[in-house]
Amino acid sequence: MLEQNKVYNLDCLEGLKLLDDNSIDSIVTDPPYKMTKRGKSCRPNWMPNNMGENVFGDLPIPDTYTWMKECFRVLKDESHFYTFTSINDIQNFLTQATLCGFKLHNIISMIKDTGMPNRWYYKQTELVLFFRKGKAKPINDFTSRDNIKVIMPKQKDGKLHITQKPLDFIEKLITNSSTENQIILDPFMGSGTTAVACINTNRNYIGFEMDENYYNICQKRLEEAKIINN
Repeated sequence: MLEQNKVYNLDCLEGLKLLDDNSIDSIVTDPPYKMTKRGKSCRPNWMPNNMGENVFGDLPIPDTYTWMKECFRVLKDESHFYTFTSINDIQNFLTQATLCGFKLHNIISMIKDTGMPNRWYYKQTELVLFFRKGKAKPINDFTSRDNIKVIMPKQKDGKLHITQKPLDFIEKLITNSSTENQIILDPFMGSGTTAVACINTNRNYIGFEMDENYYNICQKRLEEAKIINN
């Protein structure tokens, strides 16, 4: 079993193999997924150039079944798995998760204060698939809704990653599906939002980030979060 409260500079397909079976209490992650019907995960033409031409560089999107199957293996029974997805990849994610053994609990809509112009309705929502492993376990806050309005991180406010998610939203998912001192896994850690949310809510975490630049950004962010919470 890997050491807790660390993010590892590893491809998650390698890192997940180092985790024991049934060792993780909950999974919250925002993996690479298709952003266009052509299967590319790149910068839409309306984004400013300084956001980067390609979110994930020249690397291919990891095989969904492969990483989800490892997530199923390491997750404890009667536990929850959250993953962001897009309308262009939702069918694939649902199919692969079912093949891995997950059961769908719900689809949560994160309603943003930003949006994307589109010929088929203005896009202002990101989707979170909420799965379970084994028997159903209720969330901790029964008043939680399946649609949540959020304020997205902005560059002017210190946004660190092109797909960075609101910290309070991630904290909500974590606190609803775990208790203090339990272990939360994020195979695609990015700038470290899931880990910071764990620090803020007294959870333990394990994460992987293969991009060295974002790994270093994540490490700095975690050190700052630990100082604030001490």
